[in-house]
Amino acid sequence: VGSRDEIGRLGNSVNQLAETLEKNRSARQRWIADIAHELRTPVAVMKAELESIADGVRQADQRMTASLTEEINQLASLVDDLQALALSDSGALNVIKEPVDLSEIAGQASDAFRQRMKDRRITLELDLGQNVTISGDPQRLKQLLHNLLENSCRYADEGGTVRLYLEADDHEAGIVLEDSGPGVSDEQLERLFDRFYRVEGSRSRATGGSGLGLSICKNIAEAHGGSIEASHGSSGGLRIRVSLPTV
Repeated sequence: VGSRDEIGRLGNSVNQLAETLEKNRSARQRWIADIAHELRTPVAVMKAELESIADGVRQADQRMTASLTEEINQLASLVDDLQALALSDSGALNVIKEPVDLSEIAGQASDAFRQRMKDRRITLELDLGQNVTISGDPQRLKQLLHNLLENSCRYADEGGTVRLYLEADDHEAGIVLEDSGPGVSDEQLERLFDRFYRVEGSRSRATGGSGLGLSICKNIAEAHGGSIEASHGSSGGLRIRVSLPTV
């Protein structure tokens, strides 16, 4: 581009379009590669277990059954997450709104994680208030809360604290989840909602999940006309706030 007239502006627009297309192509390639990697691991484990049975190397005992069941459950969960993201990307994420008491849903979600957190000596603190009602899809909101709590349960240090509380005014309701650590860097904060992103390389698939949970939370929040953001918590850990309209 060597001019500033209409032809020059058109040339700049074409260049910007080419750059955007290249970024989308690269992102799609990474997305497919990440999916293949995540699917390959449980399939490889199940294949090896079944081959060992077929070759007579091992017997199909209770331990092997439990191992295969765990891999199948993880694979099924990953497929469900991928389907949710695909539906959201196509604008077909099914959100059926009705009056929802966020306090009740948050309490139910917390109860499902109470024992797991107790086993890891994590203190779960709740401040859910009363009658925080919005128009939303109860199943999708439960999924959002489950993913947030799952993230904290996996990553919070043993002996730490996870705090879940609600905020509300005339226009907006907030779901806030904050843990005591470990924290993340500013650069990591910007990527927390990227698909398949894990904060640390040491957080393997076995302990860190698929890396899709927070991406799904973002899509669910946006499908409700809301938003989600991550920041540094006051106690040194991670703070995630989901904002949802009340009207």
